[in-house]
Amino acid sequence: KILPGGHDDGALCLEAGLATKAKSGAIYLRCKVTVLSGKHKDKNFTIPINISGHKSDYWPNQGRELIRGILNSSQGLSPSDNSRKAVFSRIIDSYSVLDGICFVGVVSIHKSRLGRDENTIARTLSGDDEEYKELLLDKVFVPAQKVPPPSEPSSAMWRRA
Repeated sequence: KILPGGHDDGALCLEAGLATKAKSGAIYLRCKVTVLSGKHKDKNFTIPINISGHKSDYWPNQGRELIRGILNSSQGLSPSDNSRKAVFSRIIDSYSVLDGICFVGVVSIHKSRLGRDENTIARTLSGDDEEYKELLLDKVFVPAQKVPPPSEPSSAMWRRA
């Protein structure tokens, strides 16, 4: 779930006040993650998904990587799949697509910069992972399917038959 921060930025395709702007100028999505299975079922924690930063590209790149992992996991895609269907499935019109999305991730604990223990998503599982395949077989998780639009014929415009 995205917790709206009231910030919009048309250049970054952020609308409806979904983003949060930090004092440093960094723009991120503040997300509430709910654990749906396992021994910590129904527990919540928040994570930032960085969209833009003025100091370096490191955190925004981490945010893009996490979003791609979430999209892959939610739809059962392999990260190396570059088929037309997979590429289309990773295209989002708005960050609001991430609001309420269900995916498989591994939660871990790390130290914050203030020295406190924090939950984080260590990695997302996708269609290539054995653990992911086991969850599908046990029907613990069912991936969503996004169907691409029909493709246009690739013949030249003047060669209509």
